[in-house]
Amino acid sequence: MASELKSYYSYRELAQLFEEGIEKAEELKRNSEELLTVKPDESSWSVCEIIQHLVKFNHLYLSFIDKAIARSDSPVTGKKLFRARLFFRWYIRLLMPPYKMKVKTLSPLKPSGTENLDCYAELDRLIQTNREMIERIKIAEAEKLDLNRIKGKNSVLKISMTLSDFILIWDAHQKRHFWQAEKTLETTARLAYN
Repeated sequence: MASELKSYYSYRELAQLFEEGIEKAEELKRNSEELLTVKPDESSWSVCEIIQHLVKFNHLYLSFIDKAIARSDSPVTGKKLFRARLFFRWYIRLLMPPYKMKVKTLSPLKPSGTENLDCYAELDRLIQTNREMIERIKIAEAEKLDLNRIKGKNSVLKISMTLSDFILIWDAHQKRHFWQAEKTLETTARLAYN
């Protein structure tokens, strides 16, 4: 699953990124709970832990996006295309699969393990966060909000980001971990059959 960052995105294309996220989560639900909870090795995450991490990340980014919209004067635009700023385009490319560089996970976003965790419920929560993002994009389109001018604080990284930055980093992060989940499933399925 190679991914590529486009130069510009319409509101519809941004929403499509999260529709693809829903499809990927639905695909993962076709696996047994056993495969979803097995770790390939002690230092790796299970698919369920990957999903738990994504849910935490997505909730955090939804809160950043909501705060940015609430604090802004909601600038409107005649533009119909949006992009991440230069630094974030570079960072997004680093996140996109297939990736070579590991990125350290911040403590609040680390999975808390799979004991007593319902993986299918976690996948449903992941799907819900993607639906919520699609809804926010649809509202932004209806209100003609300028995703390149509305800015908010990423309080974890201590930097200011535009809505375009938030949306496209969320997508790249999600793609990164869906790819990781696919590789984990390949490994755990191979181990199960050996």
